[in-house]
Amino acid sequence: MAMATSAPAATLRVPPPRHARPAIARPTVRVQARSGGSPATRVGASPATRSRLASRPLPRSVIARAEETVGDKVVNASGSAEEEAAGLAAVRAALDKSEGCPPVDDETVVWFLRDRRMDAAAAAEKLEQFLRWRRDLGPISESDIEQSLRTNAAYVHPHLDKEGRAVIVVEIQKHILKDRDLAAAQKHAVWAVEKCLTMMEEDARGSGGIYAVWDMRGFSGANADLDLAKFCILDVFRKYYPKRLEQVAAVDSPWAFKPIWAILKPIIGKYSSVVKFCKVQDVLDNFNEGEAPACLTQGEGR
Repeated sequence: MAMATSAPAATLRVPPPRHARPAIARPTVRVQARSGGSPATRVGASPATRSRLASRPLPRSVIARAEETVGDKVVNASGSAEEEAAGLAAVRAALDKSEGCPPVDDETVVWFLRDRRMDAAAAAEKLEQFLRWRRDLGPISESDIEQSLRTNAAYVHPHLDKEGRAVIVVEIQKHILKDRDLAAAQKHAVWAVEKCLTMMEEDARGSGGIYAVWDMRGFSGANADLDLAKFCILDVFRKYYPKRLEQVAAVDSPWAFKPIWAILKPIIGKYSSVVKFCKVQDVLDNFNEGEAPACLTQGEGR
């Protein structure tokens, strides 16, 4: 398998949506002075401005308003324009002090700031871990994951759903544990997430969230891959791409999956609530006509 070679250092960027919902909107507004009057600066301005903003403590009320929501969907937090600008400056200041930390764009900084409920120190720590991990992982090309792609067990759906979410489809019956290469499958997962983010950036409807559709028909023990599942949930979606996985639809899950879910559920903790065990029609309702994953409209009873 051909492996990607290291590329020159570049600004790592998690593509944001072009037009997002309020909870994950781009921080493109101006920052107003607390006493009112004309705009003081723009988000991502000069180092001097960042330093001045970083010295301002974030109001405690921001933390209360921005508590993480975990119900049947994952929703990122948000603060006011001024609060996010101050947090951005504080995170930037922390990253600037860390030797060898890869560069990053403002929008990714703000996403991590919101994930940490406007706690700049926590956001800087988590973001730096992501930046160093992603740099060390290196570029990922389709040739690197060719074997994993060939199975067609997991892929990025070409259409967004009605809510503007990118969709990752997993046809679980096609994923054979004994045949998979874990390292390649892990890179495939990262590649898929980043492809989703790029899709949403390029589409005006993109929301920033990802909708995972698990087609559970025909599941058996041969398909059970706890190592890959833990990597995707604990590393990819909780640690490195936080708040991106908004909801999971487990379609027509058989009884054989129950013992696997009993193991997996406590591992992912409160985020297990975003996994919805449902029927095909529940998922089809989330798509415009003719845009649903083909696996859900084919086969007996479809």
